[in-house]
Amino acid sequence: MKRAPPGSTAPVAIFDNYWATTLAFARSLGRQGVPLHFYGSGAGRWSRYRTLRRNCPAVENSKEFQPWLREKIRSGEISRIAPTTDVIAYYTAVLRTEFAPEVQRTIAPLAEIENCLIKTRFAAASAMPGQPALSCAAPDSPDGAVAAASTLGYPVMLKPKSHLAVGFEERGRLIRNEADLVRYFRRYTVAPGQEDIAAAYPELSWPFLQRYLPSARKRVYSVSGIKDADGGIAIATVSYKREQWPPDVGVSTVQVTCEDSRILNAGLKVVDKLLSRGIFEVELLEDGDALHAIDLNPRAFGFLELDIARGVDLPWLWYRSTFETQWPMVEPLRPMALEARNWFMHLLNVITRQSLLGRSFGERRHPGRRRSSVSMLGHWSDPLPMILSNLRLLRHPRSLLRAQLASVQGERATEWAEVI
Repeated sequence: MKRAPPGSTAPVAIFDNYWATTLAFARSLGRQGVPLHFYGSGAGRWSRYRTLRRNCPAVENSKEFQPWLREKIRSGEISRIAPTTDVIAYYTAVLRTEFAPEVQRTIAPLAEIENCLIKTRFAAASAMPGQPALSCAAPDSPDGAVAAASTLGYPVMLKPKSHLAVGFEERGRLIRNEADLVRYFRRYTVAPGQEDIAAAYPELSWPFLQRYLPSARKRVYSVSGIKDADGGIAIATVSYKREQWPPDVGVSTVQVTCEDSRILNAGLKVVDKLLSRGIFEVELLEDGDALHAIDLNPRAFGFLELDIARGVDLPWLWYRSTFETQWPMVEPLRPMALEARNWFMHLLNVITRQSLLGRSFGERRHPGRRRSSVSMLGHWSDPLPMILSNLRLLRHPRSLLRAQLASVQGERATEWAEVI
């Protein structure tokens, strides 16, 4: 992929944290010579590619952060924002008209972002003939939840409708019976500083229930890529989630490439229906011959390094799209056997499953099939942010191990139930 032409280089604002999306964006654009302005605190401030670091209000505090961001955009200090998290995608959509026209055309309208980030809206908007939404319910009381779960059938997934308003501490969980549901179904606490978002979307204060598919434990498919407002989808790839954290409901910790035209076409139908532009990742589950879309991220995603390693440098394509209204031809994807790993979480999975179940986690590899691996959380070409981000996972070792043990014990109980 070519570098940006002389005179067209503009800085990109990256709101710092310890997450894989931020580290991948920094490495991708930094090695192309794009000036990177880091705001806030996190591992990214130690990146070799950082050209400027400044303070800002806490990103999660919309009451302070959004007015601050509006002023920085209007002043010209910030012209492009890396779409690394849900809340950043939301803010840029809200402030879309503040950006220059060439940048504005790369930002999805707010209605599209709402349909992607609010799961009940996504379920309604993504359903289509031959590709129905996975059955779900949105009760607003414990009694209503018990009635809904009895219709869906146990086990069920309990999730936040969105990470807007309630934050990322609420990840959801697998509910195996009515006692679990009564224990965990409750109104969420609004994240500090997001009271205005909660007021705009009052339905987000309650979790929602979704039918559970056993295939979610073994394989969650992802279709990822980038779409242009005028030219459509430039490129898209297929991969699947082989391990996740937290167990059953979390982000990918081992992501594997695959080639499947049926999955690809199903995912692109969802993207074409809901999202007009930008980086995307849509997740799908198999249920026999049916495919169910369960999530659509309208921004960068945790296994971004996997796509970059395949030759699909989505951050760089995104950056170029803020200058060029028509992209040059993107080279066809070459099939590659790759996987991206969060090495720390993968090791925890292996140890707990080997000790409690007597076997390692996930599928067994065929003797003739070998995959190259890349790090999901950072890269050795920019080592300090990678090391700091991985070390941060050790802040709460007891809670990590406790959740992992609970997942393994639940898996063992499910296996016994199936035998009986």
